[in-house]
Amino acid sequence: MKPWVGWLLFFVTIGVVFLLGMLAASITQRRAEITSMMYNRMVDITGIESRSEVFATDFPRQYESWTQTADTTFQSEFNGSSIVDVLEQRPEMVILWAGYAFSKDYGTPRGHMNAVEDIIHTLRTGAPMTDEEGPQPATCWTCKSPDVP
Repeated sequence: MKPWVGWLLFFVTIGVVFLLGMLAASITQRRAEITSMMYNRMVDITGIESRSEVFATDFPRQYESWTQTADTTFQSEFNGSSIVDVLEQRPEMVILWAGYAFSKDYGTPRGHMNAVEDIIHTLRTGAPMTDEEGPQPATCWTCKSPDVP
């Protein structure tokens, strides 16, 4: 074996060991953070609490991330946070979803801060508009409402 191959193998091994050490340190740090967060709560929340601001003190990073979803200017390769009518862009989806509520209205998913507002304004849920239509179950409320435990 050539000497440079041995050195290459040595440095690759050092790099792998270093990366594994960083991974272990990250996991340990996160576990300590979770333990600290669970035992050092500042706000005592009892029962069902639907006001998101109450959680800001104990969960600042999650609350900040949640508030950032209100920004409707964000756009990426995989959607954005603005309201886009997908059925208008891709009319073949109306045929694909024929008979399902999605064929009536389907907008791009937005952030969690907009979830309840999006459900209120969608045509997929709510009471029937005509005698021929059946009632739509508001199953979206199960995941999107802050009042559902």
